[in-house]
Amino acid sequence: MELYENLRSLISVVDELRDVGLQHYISLPRIAAIGTQSSGKSSLIESIVGMDFLPRGGGVVTRRPLELRLVHLNTQEYPGEQAWAVFDKISDKKFTDFDLVRQEIERQTDLVAGANKGIVNDPIILTVYATGAPDLTLIDLPGITRVPVKGSDQTEDVEKLTRDMTMHYVNDPRTIILAVLPANQDMSVSDSLHVARMVDPQGHRSIGVITKIDIMDQGTDAARMLRGEDVPLKLGYVGVKMRSQQDIMDKKPVQDSLKEEKAWFESHRVYGKLPPGMVGTPVLIDKLTQILFKHIRRFLPEIKKEINEKRRSVQDRLDELGCGVPLGEGERVQVMWTLVTDYCEMFKNTIRGKYDRKLQRYMCNIPGNASGSSGGARIRGIMNDFLIDYMDAGITKDMSDDDIERAIRIHEGDSLPGFPSPDTFEFLALPHLQKISIPSVECVHNVAAALDILAQRMCHAVFRRFPKMAESVLGMTQNIIQEQKDAARIIVEQQVACSIGYLFTNDPEYLTEHGSMEP
Repeated sequence: MELYENLRSLISVVDELRDVGLQHYISLPRIAAIGTQSSGKSSLIESIVGMDFLPRGGGVVTRRPLELRLVHLNTQEYPGEQAWAVFDKISDKKFTDFDLVRQEIERQTDLVAGANKGIVNDPIILTVYATGAPDLTLIDLPGITRVPVKGSDQTEDVEKLTRDMTMHYVNDPRTIILAVLPANQDMSVSDSLHVARMVDPQGHRSIGVITKIDIMDQGTDAARMLRGEDVPLKLGYVGVKMRSQQDIMDKKPVQDSLKEEKAWFESHRVYGKLPPGMVGTPVLIDKLTQILFKHIRRFLPEIKKEINEKRRSVQDRLDELGCGVPLGEGERVQVMWTLVTDYCEMFKNTIRGKYDRKLQRYMCNIPGNASGSSGGARIRGIMNDFLIDYMDAGITKDMSDDDIERAIRIHEGDSLPGFPSPDTFEFLALPHLQKISIPSVECVHNVAAALDILAQRMCHAVFRRFPKMAESVLGMTQNIIQEQKDAARIIVEQQVACSIGYLFTNDPEYLTEHGSMEP
């Protein structure tokens, strides 16, 4: 009894976390029933709940995941058999007639998935309070469907859709897998076991449930399957006998079927001799209860840690955003101009390498700022490196004496020997000088790119609270950088052309070391 009370408190904590939407950020413990279409998942869940309330029919019936939260009612507080259901979407309405629960499930399914057999991964959340229900949280998933129903909204990739939906739930290591497989099917081709072994190869969180055990061929039984001799699972298998289709049509109560199930297993020539804990819905409920209790108790410290980490990160983000935005128009304008001024000063000071104490609170928000160099240092590095490949080697490195002599003879003309023409020097030097044209323009582009990256980082830091304003300021900055880049490119091209097109002989080093005009 103490176990169930502790389990109820643990499940209540997890359900409350789900109610506030935490499952969208942190995975929470749950049980997912998986299997192929018509493997008996829905009938199994009804046996666990002890109520007849799920939709019935041919083909694909479960077309939206059903998240079922079961709450056991204490018989001392609720005498007799009492049960009601509450849907998450209409939490103010209590359903005591479970035929209406079935109709509401069908209505909500058609509302989202359509009335023409469509399948959608949008769960219906239903809480069932009952004196005969255990404390569990189950998810009934659409069965893995291989062929779409003719004339329905199901697409040709319905198998991939249903399989991906199943994988979405069972990939979570905090999900307990309830692998449902019919006894009259070969275990080696069971989709549910294949999926379970794929995501849980060690079998730490997979339970096998063998259904339709009473309709096996004459002279055969599921004893080997139950003992795990064919495909072993660490948590084992449980065999169940559920209501037949005729029982369902005759509206036979689930509780009567559970009594018949117990008598049938006890009197069976094979199953009656099996060790305890292998057959019967009550055995399955007890096993699920104990496993879920251990599962939640195991993961709750991790969940608490993740919640605290999320809270810290959110609080840090709130601290970065600062206080609220002023309501008055004048005050808003003042905030805007303050941010724009800080941005402009920060941009200039970073290029100049100036330490600005006032703007350090922005600098710490720039990703990679601690280890990266300032904007000015990066730009200086680009300018220093752009001609490094041409400065290491002299102009005559790739010239032979024959090349120089040939150039002298070409441009010697009718001049006196020993007085070479300046055209010879220009002919030899000009190809080497022209090599700097493209790198010079590339240097302009590289500097502009560095300024663009710097502007992006600073916009994200200074205007972190106002993303739209950051976009506007960054757009204006990029336009200015583009305009100035085009103007700078023209100036650089003109300077390079001027240097290439004019022989400057008034250089002191040239006059001292190579000229004859100075002693």
